[in-house]
Amino acid sequence: MAACGSGPSGEFLLIVATIVSIQLGQGRSAEELGLLAAFFTVLGDNLALLAVTRTAPEGGGACAAGDGTDAQT
Repeated sequence: MAACGSGPSGEFLLIVATIVSIQLGQGRSAEELGLLAAFFTVLGDNLALLAVTRTAPEGGGACAAGDGTDAQT
């Protein structure tokens, strides 16, 4: 585990993901595995997008007022 209570380490999460994928894959057809892979890819992409938007600064992120990139100038 990582120090300072920041959550599990990347290595630990990789091991857990590997074990879960092996368990989910047992007894499934190639088509079912493809569908599961696509589902979890979309799920991961959406979680990443939520994480990025929650960490973006208030007021529009990189296109803050006064930097010459806002649409109202």
